Amino acid sequence: MKRIANYLIVLALAVFTFTSCEDVPSPFGQIVAPKADDGVVIEPSGKGTLADPYNVAGALEYIAGLGADVQSPNDVYIKGYVTTITETFGTQYGNATFEISDTKEGANKFLCYRVKYFGGQGYSDPSATNIKEGDEVIICGKVVNYKGNTPETASNAAYVYSINGKGGDTTPDPGGDTGDAKGKGTQDDPFNIAAAIKKCQEVGETTSTEKYYIKGVVVKGGTASGGFGNVTFTLGDTKDATDVFTAYQVAGTDGESLADGYEVPAGAEVVVYGPVVNYKGNTPETAGKSAAQIVTINGKKTNEGGDNPPAGGNDGSLEKPFTPAEANAFIATLAADTNTDKDYYIKGKIIEITDKNQFGTQYGNCTFYISDDGTDKDDKFYVFRTLYLENVKYTDDSWTKPAAKDEVIICGKLVNYKGNTPETVANQSYIYSLNGKTKADEGGSTAGNDGSLEKPFTPAEANAFIATLAADTNTDKDYYIKGKIIEITDKNQFGTQYGNCTFYISDDGTDKDDKFYVFRTLYLGNVKYTDDSWTKPAAKDEVVICGKLVNYKGNTPETVANQSYIYSLNGKTK
Repeated sequence: MKRIANYLIVLALAVFTFTSCEDVPSPFGQIVAPKADDGVVIEPSGKGTLADPYNVAGALEYIAGLGADVQSPNDVYIKGYVTTITETFGTQYGNATFEISDTKEGANKFLCYRVKYFGGQGYSDPSATNIKEGDEVIICGKVVNYKGNTPETASNAAYVYSINGKGGDTTPDPGGDTGDAKGKGTQDDPFNIAAAIKKCQEVGETTSTEKYYIKGVVVKGGTASGGFGNVTFTLGDTKDATDVFTAYQVAGTDGESLADGYEVPAGAEVVVYGPVVNYKGNTPETAGKSAAQIVTINGKKTNEGGDNPPAGGNDGSLEKPFTPAEANAFIATLAADTNTDKDYYIKGKIIEITDKNQFGTQYGNCTFYISDDGTDKDDKFYVFRTLYLENVKYTDDSWTKPAAKDEVIICGKLVNYKGNTPETVANQSYIYSLNGKTKADEGGSTAGNDGSLEKPFTPAEANAFIATLAADTNTDKDYYIKGKIIEITDKNQFGTQYGNCTFYISDDGTDKDDKFYVFRTLYLGNVKYTDDSWTKPAAKDEVVICGKLVNYKGNTPETVANQSYIYSLNGKTK
């Protein structure tokens, strides 16, 4: 012990000497491992995995490669002995702070700062195993070189995987229901709740750029209220789980706004989809404000009925379009002046079309009322500035014009104008069918594609569609556009500084009048470009772009900055 004390004095003098000199890097940048009692130098070892965790020297070496205050991108595993305890686990905060070393005598030191208990959960049971000096532990989580001179775990972003070989996968976590993390977060293989919690711990307190599918059982249900169109509830891997994931402010299927009173009951099996975050480092959840959505609840979409059948028996789908009265009742539940996120279908008969509001080539739209039988009544519905068949402006006076008593199905966005007038959004609805016929039924289509993945717009079609939108208003949904890149200059190519790219596309990659402007689009997989080894698109490459669209200043159709991405590059996705 005397030899160790002498060694520590020498080490302290050496550190003091280094800090007295200029341009000397942090001592953690060049680790010289101390000797153990047997005189053997403790070298850095391990890969930071569960199968091969870092020793403390290895962790210090790894962290030295991180910039000051830069958190590790992934969880790492570190093994060592508890030597100094600042705070043991307690029920008030659920975490603990202590140092670990490569030996029980303190060879190398690493600070485990505010680490959580087994399974990443807060310590809540005073009878559960606590830490003490001399315990051998494995820590799992994010690490950081705090202020460039203190290697430690990131606050509340790490946990004790095991104590003296027990814990983690060898003993049940508190609550006993965590289980193995399963799934890939894809539609075909969604995360279970254990995997969703793990992903949130990896992501940290900054919302993920990627979206994930998560499947679980509702532990605590929720009800939509306040006119916000979303609902909050918690999910577990079982209905009695204590390890839960919060589905926070999630919208309905396809991003639809949920009516007040829509209930997600406890015990229901739910799949949600969206970005995730570990809120304040301790609450795994979806990002809020309808950034995520319910994919299915008990196997059904939110607009397919089941536990929450829409009033009146119809859900506004093409198969079950609203009646005019049902459309009015549905829209009355929406917040004032907020457009629906998705399109709805409404079926009725036209009451009257005046000359002023009939289709014409100047504006290309039409305004009229519809009711169930074409007579003027209190529950008639206001169709405001709707477009023609196949969602295009009326541009040809030879086309059939609708008239009184004609039966129509209207498709489009809806709004509760000023909180008292249910109607369609101007230029964001169209006549889906006229007396049972679509434009395609009549022979000859005005627009061959609809901007879906299956039928992406051509650049010319994208320009024509966006020209119908109000100036500087983003589309509520993503659209797909297919074309070939004309040219990418050095200035506007992908780079790690901004992570996006700007270019024009046309149908054949040549410069022409109907080219489309792709503005600040993200990379494959809807992420920023961060790795210069990734393939960069070039002139003549075929791309499919997916994202929000805007009629910038009313005269420039383009993608919304950083809200689109390259879905595929020469046929390949991420």
